[in-house]
Amino acid sequence: MQELTERTAADITRALRRRRLVVDHVFDEVFPLSMRGISDVYWTPVEVAVRAARLLAPAPDKTILDIGAGVGKFCIVAGAAVKARIRGVEHRPHLVDIARTAAQKLRVDVDLVHGTVEGEDPRAIDGVYMFNPFAENLCEREDRLDGTVELGVARHARDVAATQTFLRAARSGTRVVTYCGFGGEMPEEYVLALREQRDGRFELWVKR
Repeated sequence: MQELTERTAADITRALRRRRLVVDHVFDEVFPLSMRGISDVYWTPVEVAVRAARLLAPAPDKTILDIGAGVGKFCIVAGAAVKARIRGVEHRPHLVDIARTAAQKLRVDVDLVHGTVEGEDPRAIDGVYMFNPFAENLCEREDRLDGTVELGVARHARDVAATQTFLRAARSGTRVVTYCGFGGEMPEEYVLALREQRDGRFELWVKR
């Protein structure tokens, strides 16, 4: 695979801002080679990211939080595709560094931070995106991304519970898009507004 050139980076950002899709293998050139090879497993497809961003930010100046942002693919695509404040939280610091570098290459303004959902303010956001962020906890050790963070069944239960607490504390009207679920049941305050099949279950939920 080729390394991303400045011209290609500009073309990717321009295309997304003009509401045109970008092929995943082209977009993924913004990441290190080791991250490209696992993109179809761990990172949100461009088409899904654009669809989610438009549902989460139906009007300008919304704030969207990506829980489990990884290398920032959803955040960067969303930041280029819609006029919204995009924030991603990720518990692996080296992935945050990769995400920030990628956003800088594409000149997309997004906020990418190291942490977990417990450190986020649910009253400060309008929309939440989750691409099954805690599933890795349930994988066999050899199938995990790496061994740099605590993972396991207990961690999965803790992360899901913390996310449910976060969602319950969010404001009325908060929108949530899940892609391939998020590992738990949505709180009863949320109503399913849309369901699609996009190489995985894609759902929009709205808090009553």
